[in-house]
This record gives sequence, C-alpha cells and structure tokens, in this order.
Amino acid sequence: MEHHFDAIVIGSGLNSLVCAAVLAKAGKRVCLLERESTFGGCIKSDSQSLPGFIFDLMSTSHVQFITSPAYAELAEDLHAAGLEYCTNENPVGVITPTGRALVLNTDQAESARRIAAISTADAAVYQRMLGDFQDQADVVFGLLSTEPWSWSTAKILFRTLRARGVMGMIGLFATLLKPTRTVVETEIESEEMKALLAPGCLHCGMSPGAPLSNLMGNLVTLSLAQAADPLVKGGSENLVESFTTFLEARGATLKTHADVCEIESTGGTATGVRLANGDTFNAHHIVANVTPTQLYRRLLPSQDVPENVARETQAYRYGRSCLMMHLALKEKPAWVNDQMSDVALLHVTSGLESVLRAVSEAERGLLPAEPTVCIVQPCAVDTSRAPDGQWILWLQLLEMPTVIKGDSLGQIAVEEGEWTASVKEQVGNRILSYLEQVIPNLGEALIWKQVLSPTDLEGMNINLVGGDPYSGDCAINQQLFFRPLPSVKNHKTPLKNLYQIGASTHPGPGLSGMSGFMVANELCKS
Repeated sequence: MEHHFDAIVIGSGLNSLVCAAVLAKAGKRVCLLERESTFGGCIKSDSQSLPGFIFDLMSTSHVQFITSPAYAELAEDLHAAGLEYCTNENPVGVITPTGRALVLNTDQAESARRIAAISTADAAVYQRMLGDFQDQADVVFGLLSTEPWSWSTAKILFRTLRARGVMGMIGLFATLLKPTRTVVETEIESEEMKALLAPGCLHCGMSPGAPLSNLMGNLVTLSLAQAADPLVKGGSENLVESFTTFLEARGATLKTHADVCEIESTGGTATGVRLANGDTFNAHHIVANVTPTQLYRRLLPSQDVPENVARETQAYRYGRSCLMMHLALKEKPAWVNDQMSDVALLHVTSGLESVLRAVSEAERGLLPAEPTVCIVQPCAVDTSRAPDGQWILWLQLLEMPTVIKGDSLGQIAVEEGEWTASVKEQVGNRILSYLEQVIPNLGEALIWKQVLSPTDLEGMNINLVGGDPYSGDCAINQQLFFRPLPSVKNHKTPLKNLYQIGASTHPGPGLSGMSGFMVANELCKS
C-alpha cells in the first residue's frame, strides 16, 4: 500500500502532536504514525486499574507547555476540542523528613512573606531571583525557542551584546552557567529554602553540581511559582484526545500499531517510510520523534548515515533512570506539616547534600539510600481524579541507576544488575517507609500501589532508553548547539527532507512541544 502526504510524523508524543497540529492547521496533508496502541508518547492515563481513580502513568505537569509559543498558537483550537486545565494557588513546595516545609504561592508577595517568616535574607534573595529571571527571560527563552544555528539566535546574541556590552554579556553567561550547588551554598541561609531549590534541576536531567543547573532548576521552580502547576482535568490523556480530535477534524491520518522499521530515500532525499507490516507511506517531508540511536542505527540504512554521524551516535549518552510510583489512598494524606495538604507538586528531600549523594550513587550504579521523591497531588488540583474523600499520589524518583551494581544500604539483593519485579517492589516498599516519616497515615490509608521500574518505562516508550525519561544525558556538551549531535545542525539530518524532533533534540526534554513547533513552522514555509 502507498499513501502520499505533505508530511509524515513518526511517533505521537507532545512534540509530534504539536508538529502535526501546526502543519494541519496550515492546510498540510499530515500522517501521524504511532507504534504503540495509543497516541501520546509519555502522556498516558490509566482509569482501568482501579475504578473511580485516574492515574497519569508518566508525565503529568504541563507548565512548560502552557507557557510556550506552541500552546499560544494552538490553545484556542485545543480548548475548543475539549481541553481543560486545573490549577491551584499553591503550586510547588518542599518538606524534609523532619517535617520542615516551605510552600510557594502564585501570589509572589505571599511567597516572599512565607520565606521571610523563615529567613528575611532568603526572602530578599528570592525577590532578586525573580528579578533576574525576568531580566534574563528574553535571552533564555529566546535561545530555547529558536534554532541554535540560525540568524534568529545570532540576532538574540547581538542584541544582548549591544544592550549589555562585552563584559555585561560575559557576566550574564557566567551567571547562567552557575551550578545550583554554588548558589545554594553561597547565597541561601535557611534549610527550607536550600531544600526547595536543590532538586529542581533533576527535572531537566541535571545534577545540582552541573553547569547550567541553577538556570534550569529555576526555570522549573520559578515557572511553577508564577504560572502554577497545570494538570489536565480528568487525566493528561485528555490533552492527547484534544489533539487527535483537532487533527481528525483537519483531515489528518492517524494510525496506531504503525511500527516504522525504515525511512526510505532516493538520491540523498527522504521519500517515505516502510512499516513492519510492509505498508509504505510517502511524503514530501518526514519528521521523526526518535532518539539518535533509533534514527541512525535502526531506521536509516547504514549507507545513508555519514561516518562522523555514526561515530557521534555511538558516543551519544543516556542519563540516569527514573522510577515511577502511583498510590491510591482511602483518605487524604495526614502530612506532619499541614502546609503540604494542598500543594500541587512537592519534593521530599533533606536538601542539597542528599540530592548530590543520591545522584552520585545512581551514577555509580547504586540504589540510593535517600532518593529525592517528587510528589504530585492531582486531587489538590483536580477533584475528578479520585472518588470523594479519597486521594492519589504521583511519585517520581529521578536518581535511579540503569544497571544496578548494588544497594547503598546493603539491604536489597541485586540479581545480575536487572530491575527485576522483586527489586522494584523492594525499592517501592523502601520509598513507602521513607514517606511515612512525613505522611504517618500512609500505610493504613494505602489501598493500591503501582511501581514502574526503568525497564517498565522503556517498555512503554522506546525513547526512554534504559529508563532515562529525558532521552539523553543533559550535560552541557549535549545541549544547545550539541543536541542531538555536534555535526547535525538544528533539527535537520544528513538526509534532505528528514527532520528529527523530541527530547533528544533542542531545546531538550520537557513538555513544551517546542522542537515540533520549530520544525512545523519551518515546513509551513515550503
């Protein structure tokens, strides 16, 4: 079978959905191919495991999407197709195992008051951070929403140079490159504020000791504080449904169980794709939401991959793994500090040192002794997620080894380095015991739990190699001009008319949809 389109999009994660929607809105004939049984990539909801409860299995918070140009372009269409977001006024916070807590409010004056009640010095630092965040916004968001190798990026850098001067520009980039560790250790006074700021960079695939981690951590924490933590009403899958409704109304072709096994080409130009079942689809442009290893070692014949690209693909690094947990409770959590009762997203951590230690242990192949636990409380924002009076918790642990070499506490037996069912259950039980320090009624309130290991996550989405939720290490030499590969410019590939999008590409991981948005706008010009 042969099918002809203006564009074929491989994969159906957020970047793919954004790309397809922008193209379809411009009148292009679009085909979206998804190898799994449902659309959405890492956006999946489960309403079947426990009747009356709705769990977002992987991604859940959409602050990066609602603050992006992609959302600005598509919001009216998506909301007309049924999308609805829910927020509350307490979007982000932290609690330590000893019960010390800090919660930021969407009213920044209220946040400053809460911080000042703990430390007036930290309140002043927070106000300065907000000011710096606004002052740097044009440069930072400009670079993250523009192709690195482009005149637009050159113009951003030139405007910055003209406005700030040479020394001012050097000072700006020196500030942007600061590690979280430096800022927390030298500028922050209270343990609560240190614990609040330390884990933000984990959500960008970084360690608090890495260059750029302060900037990326602030993008997470301060964006949540100002724009809230938007959750899709009724489950994140409703975002996917809004996209597919819009796409179908625009005449797009959408197919699940469509496993692309080869990208076909003629004379150095991509012409179409072949599925595992033998079907072929032809198009003027192919957009692949895949990792470099998938693209250059699985989908493209070796003769279509230049030697330098093959070498760089071999050297492409994946990051730490992730473990997810979903809990259903018969009653609300009885937090030891009641400030946490309605916080949308929070971290349970002892602070900077415990985050650094857990990252180090995971990178050495050890199960961390005290991993940072990110918790989202969907029912604090969207009451439709559980029956009245009951509750769910979404847990994410971002400091996990891909191959397990041992247990930091020496309590869990490791079998050949694999995430076996036994290992993941023991890790899950350890986390539950740890959380009972801050939620004393957790054990008696728990009615259902699910643990998804790194192996489970990769099985659910082929882009999560080794359970890395960000599809590639986010160290500075795999960012900006170097993402996905140093010799590949922007989202283009060595084949004409073939583009790569997704978390492995600029601007990196996060539910912003920006790589799909950039490529779609480029293709709309042709």
